Amino acid sequence: MSPAVPPALSVLVPVTGRHEDLRDLHRALLPELSKLELAFEVIYLVGTASGVALKQALELHDQDPEHVRVVSFARPVMEAEALATGFERARGETLLTLPAFFDADLQAIGALRAALRSGADLAFATRAERVGWLRGLPRRAFNRIASRATGTTFTDVASGTRALRRDVAEEIPLYGELTRFLPVLAHRLGFAVREVPVATHPLARRPLLHRPGIYVWRGLDLLSIFFLTHFTRRPLRLFGAVGCFFGLLGGGVLGLATLQRLLGVALADRPILILGALLVGLGVQSLTIGLLGELLIFFHAREAREYRVSEFVESESTLPMTPPKSTPRRRTHREVGAPRRSSASG
Repeated sequence: MSPAVPPALSVLVPVTGRHEDLRDLHRALLPELSKLELAFEVIYLVGTASGVALKQALELHDQDPEHVRVVSFARPVMEAEALATGFERARGETLLTLPAFFDADLQAIGALRAALRSGADLAFATRAERVGWLRGLPRRAFNRIASRATGTTFTDVASGTRALRRDVAEEIPLYGELTRFLPVLAHRLGFAVREVPVATHPLARRPLLHRPGIYVWRGLDLLSIFFLTHFTRRPLRLFGAVGCFFGLLGGGVLGLATLQRLLGVALADRPILILGALLVGLGVQSLTIGLLGELLIFFHAREAREYRVSEFVESESTLPMTPPKSTPRRRTHREVGAPRRSSASG
């Protein structure tokens, strides 16, 4: 019996929230994977509390154990945790992430792989608008704010249909909701990121409105990615600016209170002194947080690396540089731990 061919492509489908019938999704996925003419595997990462999704994934594995693998978690997990586990267990050098519901047209798989073959490290599908202007307004607003906050020009950064090389997955830490900003994080590290315009799947269904809490979480995610892309190596710039603002504001309030007191205005029944003191204290605290952040970064700068070397060119005749040898210093008995002699008698 010949050994199995290792897959060149690993398709990761995190099932952590909303999902379609996985059997329908798999039937639509197989023809597009067959067009690539390469060995592949499909890994369903079931991290939802719904037992229906796990039952469907296991059924697909029983029907095609050569190509379908299932990872089931002991408790419900977020998409970032599911994908991080999938990246570790995937055997292909090319990784493809797909949502567990119909979203972008699955014909985009071939275009995404072609983008990787032409030099991109990560390619993601930009979904064409198929809904009305008003219904697509929240997504357009989110993408516009995300591009402004991160300094990129991506038009559909939250797309879950992505193809990436393995080294991209190994370099980017995933937690929380950071999978939504995977192209931004890859671009920040210097990887070549490319958008691939595709059509929306005919069976795609999007809710008209989400729960109010969803919009709050999305806003906090944008604030988080703004901080990560601008101030992870320079926290004092952010907290220092905030501290200077509150400190100057509090100093102005206290100065005004002092001037009023000199002019004979009583301050006993006015909270202006307390307000000024609170603003100055808030400014000092913000500056202190920024300085502590700078200290932590300084002492861990060797371990925390936010860049990658894409190429190193040198001549084959280049001799390795060795540091100059230092003259060995003679160690005394005191340096190696010999006990001191006491000059006291007796």
